[in-house]
Amino acid sequence: MKKTKEEKSLLAKLASGVLDGLVGDERVYHGYKDVTVWKYIKDGIPISRREGESSRFFNNRENEHIPGKLVEERFETDEEKLGFLQRYGWLIDDDDVKAYSAKYKPKK
Repeated sequence: MKKTKEEKSLLAKLASGVLDGLVGDERVYHGYKDVTVWKYIKDGIPISRREGESSRFFNNRENEHIPGKLVEERFETDEEKLGFLQRYGWLIDDDDVKAYSAKYKPKK
């Protein structure tokens, strides 16, 4: 797939580490089980993490804590990175990324 000049510029920004950090806020979704979701960029690679609700049980002496299941999704190819920026770029504090993301938001 051929990339535009803008996409090449954004991929270069990602690779340089300028966009590294937390993307948006940590979110907790309540339902049957609480799930915590957060997204961040580390070393130019966007990462999405989900952690399930922790639990505990009594083993006849003390309460034991069992951490929730942790699922990590990494966006490593150029197409995946651009898809991440299209979907979550509006949460990043960079004008070029916000403008790129705005092109892919649905029109009302």
